[in-house]
Amino acid sequence: MLVGISILCNMARLLGMALRWTLLPFLVILVEAMAAEFWQAARQQGLGFTSLKHPLTLFLLAGIGFRVLFSTLMNRFGKEDPLEFIDTLEHELTHALVGYLTFSPPVSLSATLKSGGEVQLSGSNPLATLAPYFLPLWCSMILVLGFIARPGMQSTLDHGLFFFLGWYLYRLAKEYRWRQTDLHAYGFFFSTFFVILFLMLVCGSILKIRNLMSLHWIWISFWHAFQSIPRVWNWVLGHFGSRAISS
Repeated sequence: MLVGISILCNMARLLGMALRWTLLPFLVILVEAMAAEFWQAARQQGLGFTSLKHPLTLFLLAGIGFRVLFSTLMNRFGKEDPLEFIDTLEHELTHALVGYLTFSPPVSLSATLKSGGEVQLSGSNPLATLAPYFLPLWCSMILVLGFIARPGMQSTLDHGLFFFLGWYLYRLAKEYRWRQTDLHAYGFFFSTFFVILFLMLVCGSILKIRNLMSLHWIWISFWHAFQSIPRVWNWVLGHFGSRAISS
């Protein structure tokens, strides 16, 4: 009985791996199309890095700069960066929250300053496993505040939103590395493009909720990705098909 269950689990694991590798080229095409359209849409709203005059772009850079400066000062004085505990807490809470939303609730959760954190879920799925890398939790809380705040507070919330978005990007850059076990649960390359895709979708949704950018770029990118599939397929056949025949 146990041998049969083990065989079925191995078969399911191999099937999942084959499915991820099959989907990876299409995921790459979609990510490339969405990145181009997202960047274009952001620049049209003056939110790109090439237009630093926009105050929200400055607050985004201020969030990154604050974390870099604070961490540098703590290291200079030989002390632990206390803000890293907040980063760890955000990471683990995001796992837990998305685990609840995807029917894989957490069984245990821990977060420490020196040794990091850990959360155990009752199940596994890509959204819950990779959520900390595409979902800025503190920014999401600011969005919720925006629904109940007075109209006069909305501008302040926008500035705070972009500041914490910069903070989040600092955390993401620091955590996203080859040794991160979360990123190997479904394969590092599949996880990378999965994260990029959902990060753009989440950031686009945040900007839409705050009336800073429409979501029209999403539908355009899907259409452009669909149009690119035949060209990419022909390129693959032209470069690898002929080699396979000649060999």
